[in-house]
Amino acid sequence: MCWRPTCWVRRASAGSKLDVEDDVTNILIFGVTGMTGGAVAEAALGCAWFRVTGFTRMLQGEAYDELVSKGVSVFTGDMNKPYTIKEAMDNIDTVFLTTTYWETMNAETEYQQGFNVVTAAVQCQVKHIIYVGAEYSMVTAAERCKCLEGKAMIENYIVSTGIPYTIVRLGFYFENFLSLFKPHQTSKNDFAIALPMANHGLNCGSIIDFGHCIAKLALRPDTYVFKTLKLATSYLTVTDIAEKLNTYFPDLNFYNPKIPLSAYRKFDFEGATELTTMFAHYRSLHEWDRTTAMELYSYNRTFEQWLKDTDRVLLEIIFENMDNFASDNVFRDAQEMMKKKLLDTVPLTYFFQSIFSSGSSQKTEKELSLTNQEKSRHAMRCKLFSEAHQKTDNLSCDRSRSKISNQEVKETEI
Repeated sequence: MCWRPTCWVRRASAGSKLDVEDDVTNILIFGVTGMTGGAVAEAALGCAWFRVTGFTRMLQGEAYDELVSKGVSVFTGDMNKPYTIKEAMDNIDTVFLTTTYWETMNAETEYQQGFNVVTAAVQCQVKHIIYVGAEYSMVTAAERCKCLEGKAMIENYIVSTGIPYTIVRLGFYFENFLSLFKPHQTSKNDFAIALPMANHGLNCGSIIDFGHCIAKLALRPDTYVFKTLKLATSYLTVTDIAEKLNTYFPDLNFYNPKIPLSAYRKFDFEGATELTTMFAHYRSLHEWDRTTAMELYSYNRTFEQWLKDTDRVLLEIIFENMDNFASDNVFRDAQEMMKKKLLDTVPLTYFFQSIFSSGSSQKTEKELSLTNQEKSRHAMRCKLFSEAHQKTDNLSCDRSRSKISNQEVKETEI
């Protein structure tokens, strides 16, 4: 149940109207078992003015069972099969759509999936579609970026149909540091943040907070219809991120290895080229205005605030191989710090759940097992890049920490 004052007032004034269909936004979320769709579903489930339907190919699994237990009507279908999409759109007001390149590694397939969903939405006269696009133009890009091409084409198609839309462009997720781009251990207590951004800034924020922004968009379509919005809560360089981590975890050492794009491209894992061109594109972006994000959701967190809510999860993930260094005194101190963090009171703000709702002990237990939930939620995305961080050691492990701190790796142009 939504605990924000405006929602409490609205619910109280509505009285019995919650049972009337017109008072509830029926939202269909594509990719509901993924990171982005899951965050939108989490936010929508916390508000009495949503009725949530999820679209997924998964017929079973932890993520599927969790959604059903929370009251999501899960519709199983395939974005490659238009007839299954139209069946899911019966009585739907708003469609939230996110597409992914990484499942098929094919921009044309991603576009076709988006095309099928948008076409079905037009045919079913959906009132509003929200799409997670990308600030990318094949005309002005320095190099073709396949993982963003499909999104750019879907954006163009949405605009051409005339359907009421809102396109959102999201910053780099803080939660990526819990999965694909976790700090990479290079020695007993040194961790490299292996993003090839050099000294360029990165628009970023928490996907949990973005989920709340998108839920607000769905409740206020008239305000944001036919607009393209950029959502971010911070603008940070990799060095900024490392310094903030060092401040928060003083017993550990995080650093920016300043990996050249040319070196990142040569890493031996599927998708290295696409990721290189993606980060090259990110380097070209300027700092986004954060006014809209704050207007949509005033509880958006900075990186420091996100760390406060997520520190124990991050420690668990970066210390997955702690037994390898258990004999080191400094590392043992870090282990003790991690244990202490795990015993701390679970922060209420992680999913911004209501202090007035029942079952608080169950929520605490759920949050304490957040690592397992994150692994389940990101399983599909992590599959293609499970070896990526191991490969980054080929660059950073060959250099001592002192060499990295005193001599920058010479940047090579793409």
